[in-house]
Amino acid sequence: MIKEKRIHIDGIPTLQISCGEMPKGIVLFYHGWSSQKEYQSVRGHLLAAYGYDVLIPEAVNHGERGTVKYDSPEAYAAFWQTIFQNLREAASFVEYSREWRPGVPLAVMGHSMGGFTALGVMTHYTEFTAAVAMNGSGWWDESERRFRAGLHIEKPRSFKTLSMQLRSMDPFLYTDKLAGRAILSLHGSADTVVDPAAQALYMEKIVQDRRIMSESIAYEELGHFVTTNMMGDAIQWLDRVIRI
Repeated sequence: MIKEKRIHIDGIPTLQISCGEMPKGIVLFYHGWSSQKEYQSVRGHLLAAYGYDVLIPEAVNHGERGTVKYDSPEAYAAFWQTIFQNLREAASFVEYSREWRPGVPLAVMGHSMGGFTALGVMTHYTEFTAAVAMNGSGWWDESERRFRAGLHIEKPRSFKTLSMQLRSMDPFLYTDKLAGRAILSLHGSADTVVDPAAQALYMEKIVQDRRIMSESIAYEELGHFVTTNMMGDAIQWLDRVIRI
């Protein structure tokens, strides 16, 4: 029987969804900008129905951890700082998962900002076997430029610091860390929120490295949404690449 409960992992509010049996894997699922963990519960339950345990953290600046004016240009820097904080906090979820389900493979998944996060976590935490990015990007620096151009946002006062942080964590610069692991990119071709071009360029780089198992699916005429088909493709792919 699938069970959902609210827990705190090193103080981070989290939804824990258990499949009720020995899981195929644990999926760390990250929500998007302006969302919150509860809005991802249905997706977590779908993963659990197919044999996965799921952890859905609350990102800083969201839900129980406070909010910002998400559509305000002044919040632009907070978008990136939220991703960076997600990366720092991922260590807590790795440790918790190892104690909760010893020996069970770890995967990371997310939509939008959560897709950015998923690829960052996959890059910098080798404990993860697979990552699924839905309407996200693994070339953060390129996406940063496209965001500002598309939204007509001036460089924030903290831009010098932001640039340094991007260079130190941008998955595009560290694809060598992905050897022996798997990446799935799912993106709506008509996405006007996260330009698909930056992620396409990231995946072009990934596919050239035969040590990395990679796949991309573009959904024609789909905007910045997660569909049932997208979740189904993600689950089928996880079933192929995750092994205990």
